Amino acid sequence: MTMFYLVRHGETVWNKEHRLQGWLDSPLSSDGILRAKKLGEQLKNVPFAAAYCSSSERTKETLHYLVHDKNIPIFYEDDLREINLGNWQGMTIDEIREFDRFAYEVYTDYPAQFIATHTESFGAVTERAMYALKSIAKQYPDDTILIVSHGVTIKCIVNAILGRGIGQIWALPTIEDTSVTIVDAVNDQWEVKEIGSTSHLQ
Repeated sequence: MTMFYLVRHGETVWNKEHRLQGWLDSPLSSDGILRAKKLGEQLKNVPFAAAYCSSSERTKETLHYLVHDKNIPIFYEDDLREINLGNWQGMTIDEIREFDRFAYEVYTDYPAQFIATHTESFGAVTERAMYALKSIAKQYPDDTILIVSHGVTIKCIVNAILGRGIGQIWALPTIEDTSVTIVDAVNDQWEVKEIGSTSHLQ
């Protein structure tokens, strides 16, 4: 069995500003660093065989606080990046609502009807993220693997494993910053064990 710990990156400066990042980036906030350090303490005794991280800087920065002095291989993977939000990237939600309110509200409220024009689709994110996880599971069939990724990407992975449609992509629980989602893979059979845990913050 491969056990995956899927961690969302820590809070960033742009998260605090309600500014969309997608494939763009901003550094972790002070709270983001603190929460990542707390999660690192909680995970310090988990025997990870390897860590795979989105190639975005905010996930790399988060990973730094999670691996401690663990002597494990670390890989940076483009397929674990966040959804590409095209023209919305770098803009605040209020700014997007000023010029593209309808499309943004379809994205947030009616995801099954969302048509990706300048953005990446939920289906494309799901396809690349699941491809990455399946490839990792083949390499590490009996190990525990740390994955540091993003909110929408983790949502897409969970949705795919649970066999849900795109219309349920935003179903609770929310994938908060530094939350942990655990999934298992055994002989191409996938199971979600936990979604969005923030027990390290309690």
